[in-house]
Amino acid sequence: MLKKYSITALFSLLLIFAAYTGGGFAETTEPAMSPETATALAEVYKVNNEIYAEIAKVQVKAENMYADYLAEAAKTTDAQKKAEAWNKYDVKVEAEIADLSSKTQAMTLKGMEKATAAGLTVEMEWIQVQFADRVRMIDPIKVMDW
Repeated sequence: MLKKYSITALFSLLLIFAAYTGGGFAETTEPAMSPETATALAEVYKVNNEIYAEIAKVQVKAENMYADYLAEAAKTTDAQKKAEAWNKYDVKVEAEIADLSSKTQAMTLKGMEKATAAGLTVEMEWIQVQFADRVRMIDPIKVMDW
């Protein structure tokens, strides 16, 4: 009796594993990427890399301007001179960030137009970027689908 039960249980387990583990080994077939899509994706990545390079340049400028401000503020105890140094720094760094934002938005919109024309579904992806003592949102392209 025990032998029949063991064989039945083993056979049942064998059937269960055969029926339910095959799905894990099934191949998924994704549609092949067309050369036009690959070119469009490469263009999006190129635009994003250019945006990140521009961000890095402004981050370095902002860090240098902030270091200059701190050095100038450390030289004096006069509150008015510290305020003037801050205002000078603030105006310069905000101008750099505003120029960067305008430039990256133009790059993003142009890149999105090309990507959309090539059949990609894209959107602006706002990311936080640290510029010395402040954080701003910049907009590279995010590919949603092709």
